[in-house]
Amino acid sequence: MIIFFFSNDMNNFPLIKESFRLVCANKLLSDMYCDMEEYIAGRIDKKDMLQSLLAMESPVAELYKKPYPTPENVRSMWSEVQIGSQLDFMEAKAVVNWLYRTYANIAQRKDATKTILHSISDAFALDKLAFADSIIYVESRVQINIISSFDDFCKALQEIDSPKHTFYYRGHSDSNYVLLPSIMRKSNWLLRERDMYNELLIECSQDFDKCSTHLDYLVHMQHYGLPTRLLDVTKNPLVALYFACESHPTKKGEVIVFNADREKIKYPGSDTATVLSSLPLFDKELKDEYAAYAANSEIDQADFNKCAERLLHEVKLEKPAFKDEIRKADILDCFFVLSEKRNNRIIKQDGAFIICGLIDEKENPINQYRYVNQEKIQVFIIEAKKKKSILQLLDKFSINKAWLFPEISDVTEYIKEKY
Repeated sequence: MIIFFFSNDMNNFPLIKESFRLVCANKLLSDMYCDMEEYIAGRIDKKDMLQSLLAMESPVAELYKKPYPTPENVRSMWSEVQIGSQLDFMEAKAVVNWLYRTYANIAQRKDATKTILHSISDAFALDKLAFADSIIYVESRVQINIISSFDDFCKALQEIDSPKHTFYYRGHSDSNYVLLPSIMRKSNWLLRERDMYNELLIECSQDFDKCSTHLDYLVHMQHYGLPTRLLDVTKNPLVALYFACESHPTKKGEVIVFNADREKIKYPGSDTATVLSSLPLFDKELKDEYAAYAANSEIDQADFNKCAERLLHEVKLEKPAFKDEIRKADILDCFFVLSEKRNNRIIKQDGAFIICGLIDEKENPINQYRYVNQEKIQVFIIEAKKKKSILQLLDKFSINKAWLFPEISDVTEYIKEKY
């Protein structure tokens, strides 16, 4: 059995622990699974990583100036490098990749991964972890379903059924994407949400002439790529499959299946959608106050609405007849919102959204909607090497870039790639 030198207790190696937290534990804590294939397959180029680290002036670059370590010298090489207490995600990737490259082949790296499952579980207070097909996952909560063909996907769909629920789908071309809205994918975006929102309105005010509600504004901003608290979903599983395959050809994709109670599905004019879509107008400090008030069980509903007076005022500017009451629980939750079919992209993609309130990333409430069967979340992973053939079959059903992105620039790109 191949064993990492830190496998017995990761807590004794704080920098290694921090690297694994950024690379895989955050994903495990949020979504309960993480794909380690990038490290197991050795896909990170050493020269490219060294250049990136040197550009950052990172002390981790010292690890990449020498040959990769061996099982015999890895501990001594690690002890020679002086790395600060703070790491960013790129540095964490570099550390984890360096440790994995201690071993010469995929089989050895898989063996090494198995040896640290218990250590990762202990270090980050996770339930028992399992390992399959390069994926680490929480064994009691998750079932991994590997999709190797278009037929596999269709068979999986046939087994998904619940007459009292509505199903939505989302495709990730990299299975390690965390299931969060784009505004939460970068800490500085979340910090400056209000500034980005207002700056786009100032710079491109004429593009929002047809928008009449805060939700309209968010949908339009999402359409043009601004980070928002909306998460795109679709009612068409084949559209989700396309997005799971359309990029990152060397990485596994994923189709996420959501199972929504009808009470969790809101129309564009709903009061809940209005409240949550008003949140970007406030600075981070005030939103943190609202989240703390909403989470405090000692603050009742009436007192909460006194605390959230400014939010109430903003909602009433859009809806003068709005009752002076915002449900505490709604602020910390997320809901499906059906979008008005105002642009061809939403129409072609059969699109809808999940709108997120002031959600806690570690207690990610979006996961409450994941499809569960036999008391386990069903995770549908698309093999990287099968993406191309699946896209070719989807094209026969007119599920392609030209159809899903009807703007002329995207259709042009599709035609160029076709020929």
